[in-house]
Amino acid sequence: MTILTGLSVRDTVTRLSHFRLLDTEQVEALASIASIRHFQAGELIFAQGDAASVFYVLLSGKIQIYKLSREGKEMILHLFEAGDLFAEIPVFSGHPHYPANSLCLENSEVLVIQGAEFRDLVQRYPSLALNMLSVMAQKLHHFNGIIEDLSLRTVDSRLAKYLLAVSENSPHKAVIVIHKKTLAAILGTIPETLSRAFKKLSDAGHITVEGNHIHVLDRGALTDLAGAEQA
Repeated sequence: MTILTGLSVRDTVTRLSHFRLLDTEQVEALASIASIRHFQAGELIFAQGDAASVFYVLLSGKIQIYKLSREGKEMILHLFEAGDLFAEIPVFSGHPHYPANSLCLENSEVLVIQGAEFRDLVQRYPSLALNMLSVMAQKLHHFNGIIEDLSLRTVDSRLAKYLLAVSENSPHKAVIVIHKKTLAAILGTIPETLSRAFKKLSDAGHITVEGNHIHVLDRGALTDLAGAEQA
């Protein structure tokens, strides 16, 4: 999703699909409890344990959500891109703290929405709740897909599916701009296993790898592999 940045809060709200059902009065009410903030690459938006008082819509950039285990191991939970709404679950579930960290992988612009004030607006404007339910249903569907992939597909199959997704608008090239460690975590594996999967696809003639640029040579073969379930 592409969002024009540099707009006023009100104009930004009107361009977000999450709030497409709102009328002028509701847009004004929502804009009054929102603000736009900028973060630098490498900056935390919030840390695990911080008070969960606001939620966000990412307008530009890329955000990584991760947790730290007791041993200090980083567990990447999700990557968000422009148009994605995040951190709404703890705000609406009544959980007092964010359960994970939010790190900017790129310079990012976000719409910040005050949680308590938004809950008050939902009581005044039920259509706001319908929008949020739609967003949460989409996320649930997405996470169900992740669980299915981890349960039924090999790492090769999951990598093929990922390459097809990121090259959707450029059928013959996929540009990977995240670290191998991050991509491995997204695919539910470790960097060494991911490297072997890349080599296997390359040796089979399905792709060629040049740094962060992955050239898709046989999209049909990747499609077959992405749909294959492990025995």
